[in-house]
Amino acid sequence: TGGYSYQDFIRDQPSYGDNIASGKEINPPGNPFNTQYTLLAFFGRLNYTFNDKYVLTATIRRDGTSRFSPQARWGWFPSVGASWSVKDESFLKASKTISALKLRVGYGVTGQQDIPGSDYAYLPTYLISDPTAQYQFGNTFLRTLRAGGYDKNLKWEETESINAAVDYALFDGRISGSIDLYDKRTKDLLAVIPVAAGSNLTNQILTNVGNLQNRGVEFLINTTPIQREGLLFEVGFNYTYNENKITNLTKVPTPNDPGILAGGISGGTGNTIQIQTVGFPTNTFYVNRQVYSANGRPLEGVYQDVNNSGSITVDDRYRYKSANPVQLFGFTTNLTVGKFSTGFVLRGTAGNYLYNNVRSNIGTTQSLVNSLGFLANGSTNVLDTRFRSQQFFSDYYVENASFLRLDNLTFGYNFGRVIGNRATLRLNATFQNLFVITKYSGLDPEISGGIDNNFYPRPRIGSLGLNLDF
Repeated sequence: TGGYSYQDFIRDQPSYGDNIASGKEINPPGNPFNTQYTLLAFFGRLNYTFNDKYVLTATIRRDGTSRFSPQARWGWFPSVGASWSVKDESFLKASKTISALKLRVGYGVTGQQDIPGSDYAYLPTYLISDPTAQYQFGNTFLRTLRAGGYDKNLKWEETESINAAVDYALFDGRISGSIDLYDKRTKDLLAVIPVAAGSNLTNQILTNVGNLQNRGVEFLINTTPIQREGLLFEVGFNYTYNENKITNLTKVPTPNDPGILAGGISGGTGNTIQIQTVGFPTNTFYVNRQVYSANGRPLEGVYQDVNNSGSITVDDRYRYKSANPVQLFGFTTNLTVGKFSTGFVLRGTAGNYLYNNVRSNIGTTQSLVNSLGFLANGSTNVLDTRFRSQQFFSDYYVENASFLRLDNLTFGYNFGRVIGNRATLRLNATFQNLFVITKYSGLDPEISGGIDNNFYPRPRIGSLGLNLDF
């Protein structure tokens, strides 16, 4: 198989001036926003099967993006996979117990070109200054054009993956599933990092830097404990164990490099609560170790002097937990009894943590009154801590976010043929996000990035349907 693809991504935003009720323009329109980038791809795939037992699949992609310079915009991304149907060998073909057994191995490289902000971060640009940064000529103030930082050598981020798996089925498929071991290594990560002052017209820049490793095991099993006329019961379970680790973070060797601060939070100016460090998972929290009173209440402003310097500084912050789950699991069932059917989907994670920025930002007595002297929103957590001022970097606010969620619950009843045998009628009811079991005290434990701040709540949905088919 061979193919070619072409994609254009276009964003267009006009700009209008501010007008009062009379229609008089009080602010002239700014510059309209328009951007476009293009993705091209040539790809091919070869499948070869020998003796209905051995299968080889090889693919090759040649992808190009206009987001990188002409010297770096194209990349090669190959993959190869092989499988062996052991069940079809003579020593297993007659087995009554094993109905399927296959061994698989695979290797491949994928590319990633998604970048935040500008679609053309490799090009030098000039930006219009803010209205508060104008230059005076006599009695006239003019906004200036200022150069922005850029990296002309941006290129594809690449992920190299290798896996080995076993697919199986027992007792005529009543039990089936797979076990998959994998190792994924990403290099030339596209990330925004700080740069030395005066080196690139900016204090942070998008560039290719660092390597990341994810490795683990995935386990899947589907069973049919009961299967007979008028009665069917099916159960499925999946489990994933994943280790995430940063293996490189700089373009040149930097011994004892503490890492790159990340994870901006609400409150203060420029505060961050996470750090990316070699040897640790991504989005690891970087906090102070809270000291507690005899009755278990956190003491305001009292932290452990980790480096024994005699005072609490940024050097006393330590790496604590991560936003990434170590374990992911799911459980599904389906039951059919005559014309009635029901099923549910449970899903959860373990080993992931969240920083409760809602509590750390407004869980103080000072937060209860705004700058104008009026009462403001606050967190009831202030009744537990009695904090007067904000303690953003306390590990007290890093909470266990492991959870078990009932994602979906369904019921159905099939009335069969109706209206003189000219139609079929089925009644069904579906419920989503019915409950969550978790130790996390905030609104929802499932928030990407690991920082709970201004999260829009997931709705609990119930729907009733009636299907009439002629």
